[in-house]
Amino acid sequence: MARTKQLTGPEKRNWPGENMRMIGGLVLVTALAIGAGMFSGTRLAGTVESNVIKRIESSPPALAADAAMAGALVLKKLAPIVTNLAAPDNTWVRLEAAVLIDRKSAINAEPMMATVAEDMLAFLRSVSARQLEGAAGLKNLREDLNERIAIRSKGLVRDVVIETLVVQ
Repeated sequence: MARTKQLTGPEKRNWPGENMRMIGGLVLVTALAIGAGMFSGTRLAGTVESNVIKRIESSPPALAADAAMAGALVLKKLAPIVTNLAAPDNTWVRLEAAVLIDRKSAINAEPMMATVAEDMLAFLRSVSARQLEGAAGLKNLREDLNERIAIRSKGLVRDVVIETLVVQ
């Protein structure tokens, strides 16, 4: 018959009790970590919130909108303009734009809008595709259109807004 060796001294282990102590210690450390995390999180959130509120209260009040743009102007959309460019021959452009016009002048502005659109069409026919390249080309186009329309409308149109420009 085989005899089992009985453990004594340092080899003797109390497995169920030792496991329970280890699990209990792990649960205790986890609970402490959760509590410390919640405490520091709520303090940090409270600090951030109070700093944001202080900055909002100490910031200067928002600047008032430009009086010229506040409500005295109306945005009138123009019909899309589709035309060919001066160079190269087979290049087409589609421009969708709107103009800012005085509210008082906007009531009877339909004939003027037609002449403005006609002038924009004539100008686009004189432009080459190379002149429209890049941000500088778009800026120059907008400035040129603003100048021409200001002359054509006798100062009633304040600004041109280019909504879409497609060159094909």
